[in-house]
Amino acid sequence: MKVTTINKTLLRTAVPGRPREMTRLLHAAPYLLPALLIFAVFTYYPLAKVIYLSFTNADMLKPVPDFIGVQNYRAMFASREFWSSLGITAGFALGVTALEVGLGMALAFLMNAPTRMQGLLRGAVFAPVVVSIAATAVVWNYLLSPSSGPVNQALGAIGVAGPGWLGDPGTALASVIMIAAWKGVGLPAVLFLSGLQGIPRELDEAAAIDGATRLQVARRITIPLLGPTSMVVFFISLVGTFQSYSLVLLLTGGGPAGSTNLLGYFIYQNAFSFFQMGFASALSVALFLLLLTLGFVQLKLSERRVHYQ
Repeated sequence: MKVTTINKTLLRTAVPGRPREMTRLLHAAPYLLPALLIFAVFTYYPLAKVIYLSFTNADMLKPVPDFIGVQNYRAMFASREFWSSLGITAGFALGVTALEVGLGMALAFLMNAPTRMQGLLRGAVFAPVVVSIAATAVVWNYLLSPSSGPVNQALGAIGVAGPGWLGDPGTALASVIMIAAWKGVGLPAVLFLSGLQGIPRELDEAAAIDGATRLQVARRITIPLLGPTSMVVFFISLVGTFQSYSLVLLLTGGGPAGSTNLLGYFIYQNAFSFFQMGFASALSVALFLLLLTLGFVQLKLSERRVHYQ
């Protein structure tokens, strides 16, 4: 009996925690399964359905689509509109991301400053994020109206001829980039503010005692320590802008002359205007793979260049 008891004790100590971990997993399973089921139904099933439809000639009128292999992907790579929209989307994404990262960091420094207007400033910076896209489009269409918009009227008052903004192929994309950055910069600013508040004040105080100026402290200490936050903000902004289509839908409709035809809007147009669900699904799969690649690159860059403490 004593030998058997000792052997059981040795077996328990040889595999520490395994029975206990299995017991915890079995106890947690009934609570986790409903959430996992909902996640699978609303995430993995639509993804699998889109991948399947990309190999069919599905449209809004066919109840049962026919399998056509990779024809949609061949048509996609042969389409000039696809490559044009991809280039426009890349320029849009990089422009909005650069503005959101740069302005977000600058606004975070302002929001972190101890002033009487600190709360009002934080609310004003974050307010555009919660404004609906429809309201944003209405307001900016009015502000940037070439004939009666307040922006062009103010420029005319100082003798400057205002551009066509959203109605001019040369300025439409830049205008949409500006509007998208205005609406989205509040979230990066809040994330950068959280990163700033997580930096120990002792580092700034030690640098100040050594004679460093505020600019030197920001360049040599604060901004490098915001590296992890910067990578998160960059990735969130880049992925979000690559999927954008609603602002373009409400502001320009992809025009003028296709200058704002983002890939997201191109997918929407093929799916719900031309009813080519199979082709739109192939475009969606291509966008998914592109974002997956960007996420992988971002992960590798963060492992090499960003250090967490």
